[in-house]
Amino acid sequence: MGQRLVVANQTLGGAELDRTISDRIGQGHDDFYVLVPTTAPKHEAADSLQGFPLDGLTLSQIDEMRRLMEERDRQYEEALTEAQRRAEQRLVLMLDRIRSLGGTADGEVGDEDPAAAVEHVLDGRDFDEIIISTLPATSSRWLKMDLPSKVGRMTDLPVTTIEAHAEG
Repeated sequence: MGQRLVVANQTLGGAELDRTISDRIGQGHDDFYVLVPTTAPKHEAADSLQGFPLDGLTLSQIDEMRRLMEERDRQYEEALTEAQRRAEQRLVLMLDRIRSLGGTADGEVGDEDPAAAVEHVLDGRDFDEIIISTLPATSSRWLKMDLPSKVGRMTDLPVTTIEAHAEG
């Protein structure tokens, strides 16, 4: 039986995804590849001075603007590094979980654009199904960008979407 591609990040380890993986293992589909797209901070233009005229600003004001931009960029890089660390932790935990359920698993942390991350993994790998696990519709960026349909257009594979239940 072929490999299943699991695409998830914040829902890794959730009950709905665990149930789906257990079901697949019970059906004899026990080989998984887990892709964890990085959930990164919002992207901002690198140069926020574009569009603002610098005429009339003193050199010290321009230097202060540059310092603030450099600080913002440093904070962004720190946030991105932290997001990648969390994604790597979730990946390791999920690979262990699949193995404890009787499956085999490998995986990687991918691009912060989940569609690009899936496209990259699909290039050169064969799967029998793609399982996308998302946050609840009220907070899922992936559902708002219609990731399941985008992935479906990339391939003729079945795409299963699992929506986590809101906690409460």
